Amino acid sequence: MARVHKFQEMIPAYVLDALDARERAHMHKHLQTCDICPRLIAEYSAVAELLPYAAPQFNPPPRLKARVRAATRNVRQSPRVWDWFASLLRAPAFAALALVIALGALAQSFLFQNQIAQQAAQLARQREFLIALAYADVQPIHVKGTEVAPNAVGRLYRNIEESSLAVFVQDLPALPTNQVYQFWFLDVGGDRTSGGTFTVDAQGRGWLIARAPKMLKEYSGVGVTIEPTGGSLKPTGAKVLGGNF
Repeated sequence: MARVHKFQEMIPAYVLDALDARERAHMHKHLQTCDICPRLIAEYSAVAELLPYAAPQFNPPPRLKARVRAATRNVRQSPRVWDWFASLLRAPAFAALALVIALGALAQSFLFQNQIAQQAAQLARQREFLIALAYADVQPIHVKGTEVAPNAVGRLYRNIEESSLAVFVQDLPALPTNQVYQFWFLDVGGDRTSGGTFTVDAQGRGWLIARAPKMLKEYSGVGVTIEPTGGSLKPTGAKVLGGNF
């Protein structure tokens, strides 16, 4: 049994292709005779497939594209063209045009920096999610949908010695833009504490790192409700998922 448990602990690294050649060979051999590990691998793989491992493609502003293309051209201009261009630079209208172009370039720069910051934050969240998977207990906790979302399912990947867990959901209905799903921790006294909000894609899949103010072993269960965008201090909407630790 201890040997099986050893291989189960290797499953997150196996799914993320983080095992060395020797470990992967041992895992492949073990999978030929184990009925439990293939099922766990399928569950972890479903989560890993949801996460985009690379930054989304970013299209540079058209002005930047034009500048790059212009810089790659090596066309020698005639003296007459340069004389005309020099006179244009001295024209008052050109000064106004240059100011407009400069302001536009500044705005594009701010937009570009903001998009880069958003991508960096997204990659940081993905990295945290994968780390949570790697250090979670071997068996994920399954939570079921309510009558509001009977087909919905959720899996919680946790380590009870931590204060956060990785949440993966499937088959939740898409919400309008003014609503989100909110995750709640339920303590033994019945009090509910928010663990964060999330949305789902067109297939009803979503994920988040749910953070609690106390260690996870202090809580008895979890739930997910529909709330206004930005979240609520306490549950106000319909409950769609729930379960006990």
